[in-house]
This record gives sequence, structure tokens and C-alpha cells, in this order.
Amino acid sequence: MRKKLVLMNWDTWRKMLCMLCILSGSLAAQAQKKVSGTVVDANSEPIIGANVVEKGTTNRDITEVDGNFSLNVSQGATLVISYIGYLTQEIVVENRTELQITLQEDLLALDEMVVIGYGTVERKNFTGSVSTVNVANSSVSLSPRTNVMDALRGTVTGATISRETSTGSSPSIEIHGQKSINSSSTNPLIVLDGVIFSGSMNDIDPSTVESISLLKDATSLAAYGSQAANGVVMITTKKGKLGKPVISFDGSVAFSEKTLTPKLIRPDVFVENYNLKRGGDPQSWMLARNYEKYLRGEVTDWWDYSTRTGVIQDYSVSVSGATEKINYYTSISHTDQKGIVIGDRFSRESLTARMQNDITDWLQVGTQVNYNYQNWDGLSASSDGASPYADPYRPDGKSLEKVIADVGFSGENPIWKCKVGIDDYDRSSSLLLKGHALIKAPRITGLTYRFNASYMEKNEKHYQFHHPINLITASEGEERYSDVEVAKLLPQAYGDNQIITRTNYVLDNILNYTANINRHFVDLTAVYTRSEYVKDSRTLKGNDFSAIGNTLLGYNGLAYAANQTLSIENTKEADIGYLGRVSYNFDGKYHITASIRRDGSSVFGDDTKWGIFPAAGVAWTVDREEFMKNIKQINELKLKISWGKNGNQSLNSYETLSKISLGQSGGHGYLFDNTSTTNWGQYVSAIGNPMLGWETTTAVNAGLNIGLWSNRIRFALDTYKSQTTDQIFNRVIPVMSNGFTSTRATMGQVDNFGIEFTLNTLNIKQQNFEWSSMLNFYLNRNKLVDLYGDGKDDLVNALFIGKSLGAIYGYKVIGMVQEEDTEYIKANTSVPGNPKFANVDGSEDGKITADDRTILGYRKENFRMNMSHTLVYGNWELYALFNGVFSGGGYGMDANAEAYTNAPGFVDQDIVWWTPENRSDIYPRINFTGGNFTPVMSYGFVRLQDLNLSYTFRQQKIKDLGIERLRIYLSGKNLFTVTDWIGGDPENRQKQSATLRITTFPLQQTLAFGMNISF
Repeated sequence: MRKKLVLMNWDTWRKMLCMLCILSGSLAAQAQKKVSGTVVDANSEPIIGANVVEKGTTNRDITEVDGNFSLNVSQGATLVISYIGYLTQEIVVENRTELQITLQEDLLALDEMVVIGYGTVERKNFTGSVSTVNVANSSVSLSPRTNVMDALRGTVTGATISRETSTGSSPSIEIHGQKSINSSSTNPLIVLDGVIFSGSMNDIDPSTVESISLLKDATSLAAYGSQAANGVVMITTKKGKLGKPVISFDGSVAFSEKTLTPKLIRPDVFVENYNLKRGGDPQSWMLARNYEKYLRGEVTDWWDYSTRTGVIQDYSVSVSGATEKINYYTSISHTDQKGIVIGDRFSRESLTARMQNDITDWLQVGTQVNYNYQNWDGLSASSDGASPYADPYRPDGKSLEKVIADVGFSGENPIWKCKVGIDDYDRSSSLLLKGHALIKAPRITGLTYRFNASYMEKNEKHYQFHHPINLITASEGEERYSDVEVAKLLPQAYGDNQIITRTNYVLDNILNYTANINRHFVDLTAVYTRSEYVKDSRTLKGNDFSAIGNTLLGYNGLAYAANQTLSIENTKEADIGYLGRVSYNFDGKYHITASIRRDGSSVFGDDTKWGIFPAAGVAWTVDREEFMKNIKQINELKLKISWGKNGNQSLNSYETLSKISLGQSGGHGYLFDNTSTTNWGQYVSAIGNPMLGWETTTAVNAGLNIGLWSNRIRFALDTYKSQTTDQIFNRVIPVMSNGFTSTRATMGQVDNFGIEFTLNTLNIKQQNFEWSSMLNFYLNRNKLVDLYGDGKDDLVNALFIGKSLGAIYGYKVIGMVQEEDTEYIKANTSVPGNPKFANVDGSEDGKITADDRTILGYRKENFRMNMSHTLVYGNWELYALFNGVFSGGGYGMDANAEAYTNAPGFVDQDIVWWTPENRSDIYPRINFTGGNFTPVMSYGFVRLQDLNLSYTFRQQKIKDLGIERLRIYLSGKNLFTVTDWIGGDPENRQKQSATLRITTFPLQQTLAFGMNISF
């Protein structure tokens, strides 16, 4: 019997479909459920801004002001809750819909990973000394800054960071004091994202920096042995965070005004000064035009004329994110800085892109691209001062006068070169390409191999041209500005074009093995690295454009110059390094690190190219001992000590070789056969020394870390002592047949020691209010132990065996010579009103000679101390940072004769010079010009360096708009300074004689407005 296949009719199908839709909706409802809760700390106070993420997804929320969060999660979900300064927790939701989550504080960040050479290490296992600033997550990021290193000023100890002196300039950094006498640079080695960085600080976009760490002790520096004697700065840039893609915008506008400017002479005092010097009235010594201004009572404020309100604009946009396999971060930024000195300007455009991909469980690859374009076009105003009655304009009142003159002095109009006569093109671009591959060995847990590759190319173009009008000289009359007169200067017009290309590559091969075996932890690292640096510089110079009759093409027309010279410089350096390092700890109590690095460098002689740099360190985590468990007040107690050697490549390329000068640049020209053709010769210009080798620093560091009362008080102390030997000098040698009197040689020793500490306290912590503070202290001393091997001082260069570097050597001033000092006047052929010097050698005749010179003080500061306070009330945050440099004991001094003498245009308005009627014992007579006058003055100061006020919007209405984070802020910089220094900024020891020069720009007082917003 055949069965029939019966098909259901449409009505039956429709009912079944409806049931399936209802069932699927029910299942979907069951697959997702809403979970809410509160995140609090150990004191049951809400934590604002904690991340709550459904593990394995991008689904997340951020806690609000009351600590609340809400998420729709899938069945069986696990929540990951994290917040800076707290231990991350994972909570399985199960059937709960309401959660109360308590995060435990981790103020010391004992599980934080410290970035070290060729890897990372947990801070609890670290035996060295490191200072870290989490730039992206601190109030430091709110201060206007165009340079990465500015974030370290006052926030870390053990380092001295100079201030920015002009727009786009890079501050110098000195870690653990001056160790070398003649080293061309004290700047530390820069390591960017784990790879040695050969560019300048301006090639790093500050907005992309996550954190900066200073490695200071011997074991930390040993990983970069050949280049680490001056310290190492580890810069870590931002990367994506787990969750949905985040779009962030940071923008700020800052306005700057000059502060701590030198006090210039008052016009009436200026006239009185010159009347006494010239012995007449103003009409007898003033130029006619200036005298007319004097009669009208018109004056020129040269400070105001040469400066303006500075503006800094800084904008950046980034897109970032991460999944379990991919991490990405992309950023573009624009910085435009107009300095307070006319003509001083800098701009930078930056692009950063990085991606990391965990392709498999055993292979990770990453790439990174950084591009920077910088512009310093134009020249800045500069002046050594001028008569207040000199006129910056020609008689028409509009055209600039080049030379502002008066009887007794003559100078260039401060803004002339900014506006007229000089074309200046000054730009650079840099491209950094980086990549890495990380391989995890299968079946051998903890064994990895990492390959880093980095290539950087930097191109610089420096063009400048001086037109004929820039070459006119001082004289009366307008005819010198006429076309006819200016054309006569065409033979003197000149310019130059310089193009510099720098390339550098670094290749790192890193083999690492880590293992936890019961209570034993082992970390083994082996490194093979090599790098190469090449510089190609080409400079074309040209002068005399009389043949073509004009200079309209400027620096683009050097090919038409009658005289042309081309110089080419090519240098190449190569380095190779091998590193072996082992770290071991037992039960988290006893820690040992030992390493050895062997380096070779092409810059040294044949017999000294290789150097070996060993290091070792131990630490004892006392708080993990049994006898400490009942001492509840102490949360952390760690003791540590380390020893090691590091090197300094203090030579430039080819300095170990003898050099020959040839061709026109050698300067030895000869004429033969009664012709006018010059034949250029060659000669040995320098004697090589193949024995020149590594400058070596051997250092011992000791320290302790303490955490008290739930880590509300944290204290870190470090001391160190180092010995730097084999320093490179120009050594005097017997005169040879070819006229050489000196050669480069290795000698000398400087001992260096210091102490530093940092104290962090959590003073108040309540539900809506928190107050924390930081105090750091840094004292450094050095001593010259040996110089040229003969035990003698170098008086010419003020270098003294057994004394500190930076000595001020001269005659001690004990007042001014008075009319009754007849014996002193007779013995020294002096006159009343001259400085009176101490008879240091005690000679009976009272005559002041060279033997009476003595050490008057040291330019090195006594100590540094900085303090910051952070107050948080609800959504408001106030941050204040005070920066201090202190003098005492002869330290922190500098010579400052300009504060007491009467040079035209620079006199402080309060100075009253010596006269028979006013017998000052401080200021000399008005016509004194002696060069032996070396009064010293303290340059110590205390400054409110940063003051930031910010407000973070955490209201639900903001989140409803799709805004994940919104913060606005007001920031002030260098708001006030307390100092006894006279002349300008004490930090740069600005003096009256350097009123407005390119190297001594006045301190800027800055007010900034900004916002951070993320979607």
C-alpha cells in the first residue's frame, strides 16, 4: 500500500512561523540580561571612572559619580573591573543582576611592569632605581608643552632638566650629575618603545606619550652598557585599550607673556649717566635725531618693541582600540607656537600609527610609523640694549632703521633681521619605521624570541641669504638706503644652502626565558644588537652677485654667485652589542640580577674598539618575611644595592685617525709659473691616537622603599657613588716639526655621589574629597680626582684637583675702594670707587696679584626640591607643582658683574653708582671697566611651575550624547618665582648683558585653556 505525502497548508505554516518567532524572541531575551551594580574601594567609597568590561567582548561601561554601572550581558558572562591604582578583578555574573564590587588598592603598583632594557619586569622583582611619570593619566598632561621632556621637570628626582629657551628647542637633561669634564653632551640615551632612538626630542609627539621612565642605577643601565653612562630615558607611547574603538580629541590654546625680565635703565638715569661720562649735556653727545626725541620726551621701550604675546596652539585626534587579538592606535597632531620674542616661531605636524596582531598563540607581529614635519622659518629678534631715545624707524616713521646708534655705542635694530634683508628657511622632516615579531616557543613555556627592527631617516634643510640692504652700516642720512647705494653692496651679498640627511637603523635579537618553579622565579635574557648611523651633509655657499645686478632669487640663486664653494661631509658609525642577563628571586623575598654586556664601536681606535660592562644587583623584600606579618603598619619594605660599569661614546667619528686638509677648504694655496691660477695643497691637520677608548663610569647604588599605613605614605630613598675614568682631553705635547702642540688623549677621573628621595602621601581620602602630595629631594656632588696625570690644577679652565667642577675662580670682592684706603690705593695703583679685592695670600706689601685669586663658589646647585599637591573634590581636580633650586655652602652661585656695573642700556633702575658724595660699598664708580671684578650671586629660586584646574563631566546626560569622557581645564605655568638673582631668569642665570639674545630668551608666563573629549 503506497503512503501519501501530505503537505501542510499555508495556515499551518503561518502558525508554526509565529511560534518560532515567539520562541526565538524568548530565547534572545534569555540570552541577554541586564546587570547593574556599584564599584567601591575598601572604605566603601564609590570609585568614579572604573572600567567594567564583559570579558572577551567590546561591551563595557564606566562607573559614574556614585560608582554605579549598567550592562546588558550574555548568559554565563564574566565581568572584568579595572581602575588605575587598584587590583583588577574578574566577577562571574551567574544568575545575579545586582553586584557590589570592592576593589583593593594597589597604590605601590607592585604588579606594575617596569620597562627596562630589552624587556619588562614586575616592580616587585626589580632591583634597580627608576623614576616613572604616567604622563597620559596625570595632571602633568594638562600643562602646555611642546617637548616630551618637559613632563619630567619637577616630577622626578635624580635629574636636572633645563627649560625651553626658544620655540621648538629641546631641553638638556642631566641624570645623576656631571660625570665628564669635556663631554660634548650630558644627555641620556633615549629608548622609544623598547628600541634605541636616534632622533631629537622634537621628533616625538608629546600627545602620543603614555609614560616616561628614567633608569638611573648601574644594573638598570647595564643593558645599554656602551651608551648608558649618562642615564637612559625609556619612553612608552600610547596603544589601544580593550573595548570598542575610541575617538579622542585633545585641544588647547595657551597665551604667554614675558616675566622676570631685566630692569633696564630709566631714561632720566640714562641721561644722567652719560652726562657724567661725557662731561656735558645731552646735546653734546646725543645724535641730532635722538636729541630731538629727548626734547619731546619720547622714549622707546626696547623690551616692549621686541616682544609680543606668545600663543601656543596644540591639537590632536586619535583613534584607538583593541580586541583579544589586535591592538591599534593612530594619531595626528598639529602644534603651532609663536614665541614671546618677535620672529621666534615653531610648528610641527605629526602622524603616528601602530598596530599589534596576535596572529596565533605563538606568533605576534607589530608595526609602527611615526612622521614629523617641523618648521623654524625666520629669525628671532635679539639685542644687547640701546638708548631709550634711539629711533627704530627712519624719518618717514614707517621704514625700519637698521642701525640704532648713539654716541658711545651702536647696535642693530632688534627686529631688523626678522623683517628686512635676511631670508631664512629652516625645516626638517623625520620618518621612523619600526616592526617586531615575537615568537613563543611551542612546548617550552616561558621561552620567547623577539626581533626588533627600526629605521629612521631625518632630512634637514637650512637655507639663509643676506641681501645687500642687510649690509648697510651706521651713518647719518637716508642716501644709504637708496637703490644706487644698496647696489654697491652686491659684491658683499652672500648666502648658503645646507642639506643634511641622517639615517639610522637598529636590529635587536632578544631571547628570553622565564619560569616559576614553586617559590623560585628565573628570568634569562640574551641579546644581540647592532646599529648603524650615517650622516650626509652638503653645503653650498655663494657671494658676490654684482654680475647679475640683483638678489631677487635669494638662496635659490646661489648658482649665479661669482664665488661658490661646495663642502661635503659624510660620516658613518656602527655599533654591535651582546648582552647576557639573569634575574632570580626566591619566594618574592630575595632578588638577584646580574648582567654582562660587550660592545664594539667604530668610533674608537683599533686596539680599543671593544668594551665589557658588567653589573649586579640584589634586593630584599623584608615585608614578606614571617617576622613582619604582625606589623600591620608596614605594607612594603624593600632594601636594594647594585654595582656596575657603563660606557660613554664621547668621541665623534674618525677622531682616532690622523686627518688631512686638502683643496680650497684646507687654505693652503700656491701660484706657479707666473699664472693667476691657484693650486691647492694638502697637509696633516690633526694627529690621530689609536689608543682612544671608552669613557667608563663605575657606580654603586643603594636604596630602600617603604609603604606605611595601607600605603598612604610611600617613601623611596636612593644613594649612589660613581667614578668616571678615561676621559678624553686635548693633551699638550712637545712642538713637532709640522707645528702640532696637542693631541687627543685619554686621562682624568671624576667622582660623583648623591642622594635622592621621594615621599608620596595620601593626606585625606573621603567620599567626595581626596588630597595627595609629593615631595622629592635631590643632592649631587662631584669631585675632580685626576686631570692630566701630573696632579696639577688647570687654572686657565678653573679645574681644581679635589674640588667640584664648575668652580668660579677670581678675586674676592670685599667692598669698594674708599678715599681713606690710602695704602691699598698706593699698593695697587687704584682709585676710589674701584672694587676692593681681598689679599688672600697675605702678602706684606698688600699688592693684589694673581696669587690672590681663589675659588669664589661653584656654579653647581646645592640641592633641588620639588613639591606637588593634588586635590580632588567630586568632578573637580586642582594640581599645583612647586619647583625649587637652592643655594648654600658656596654652591648655587654664579658670577654676575652686570648686576653692579653701569653698561649702557642694561643698568638696573635701582643702581646708584659710587661717587665722592655717595660712597657706595656695593656699586663701583660710573666709569669703572676692570675685568677682574667677579662678584658672585646666588641663583636659587622657588617657582610655582604648574597650576592646573580641571573638571570632568561624568553625568549621564553626557553619556547619552555618546561622549565617553569629557574634561575641560585651565592651566597656568611659571606663575611666580621667588629669587635673589638680579638680571632675569635665575634658572638660566640670565644677566643684564644678555638682555635679549637667542640663547637667553626671557621666561614665559603661560595661561592655557583646553579640553579632552573621547567618543
